[in-house]
Amino acid sequence: MECFDILSGINWLAIIVVTVFSFILGALWHSPVLFGKIWAKEINRDSNQKVNFKLIFGLSALANFATIVALAVFIGKNATLFDGFLKGLMVSIFWVSSSMAVTYLFASRSLKLFLIDAGFYVVFLSIAGMVIGLW
Repeated sequence: MECFDILSGINWLAIIVVTVFSFILGALWHSPVLFGKIWAKEINRDSNQKVNFKLIFGLSALANFATIVALAVFIGKNATLFDGFLKGLMVSIFWVSSSMAVTYLFASRSLKLFLIDAGFYVVFLSIAGMVIGLW
């Protein structure tokens, strides 16, 4: 199948909606309401540390957009909500989380940090898959 055929079958509105959703979920996930305090402690974030938010958010949007496009291609055109959920779950656990696990092991990152970070992608990609499959 040619690249154009694959990309023409993607629902781009769903991709944009899910990309925006990734920021909403990320803000909630990393807020003090859920895991923000633990996450900041585990990464040793200094509250006075200067952060280039424009760069971080811009590249994050681009990376999430690319991830969602790839997920949409993987899910395919005739998917259902359950198909999308299952494929999003599989991608998040078997590709994303397992790859993160190797990096976290070599970087001596904590299990808590891994569960917070990988957990975000399991929830995010499972929901993204459902939206893409349903839409």
